[in-house]
Amino acid sequence: MSAENGAAMRSTEKTFGRYFEILSPRDRRLYFEELSDLDSETEEFCRKLYRERYQDKKDPDRRVDNWLWKAVYLPGIFRKRKLLKRAISNEVKGTLEDLHLENPGELSEMEKEILYQEYRNTARRYLSTCNGVNYGSKLLGLKKASDAEKREKACEDIWMASRGFALAAGEEERMSLWCDAFLDELISYYPAGRRIIEELENRYKK
Repeated sequence: MSAENGAAMRSTEKTFGRYFEILSPRDRRLYFEELSDLDSETEEFCRKLYRERYQDKKDPDRRVDNWLWKAVYLPGIFRKRKLLKRAISNEVKGTLEDLHLENPGELSEMEKEILYQEYRNTARRYLSTCNGVNYGSKLLGLKKASDAEKREKACEDIWMASRGFALAAGEEERMSLWCDAFLDELISYYPAGRRIIEELENRYKK
């Protein structure tokens, strides 16, 4: 994590860190409702992010995870970046808007803290799906991935959904909070992922 982003993350963890550890949207909502020591500004911002993340804009009664979906499809855009230059250009504007990163310099310290933790929760939820029997499979699912192959693919997906996409879009600065959160969560989940991250960075520069 960058020093600038890292300095803003501690007080929120002490206040209600458990909220950011829970992966189930329903359980998160129930736990949040039991908290009693949040100031009104923090509570309002958290509720806003909850709605934006889990509510379908076209069908408000339908529950989704809009940020998790970004972790799913951004790696695909990155992998085809040379063929999909227009897609990256079109996607980056909406992604920055959805993640509240259009003008990150205008975010308060509280907002940075909450966003960072919410981004990490998104990455954690994605990583929780990477142990499934079909994750990383090949040949239309006929060849299953080993545990080591699943971990390596998970590292690649997390890097591509964050740092890789930011590099391809030329938005490293504005997306730094998202990238820090995703890579911090990855290394927490899989410390050996540092090596894969370094390899991906070097491979991208060539």
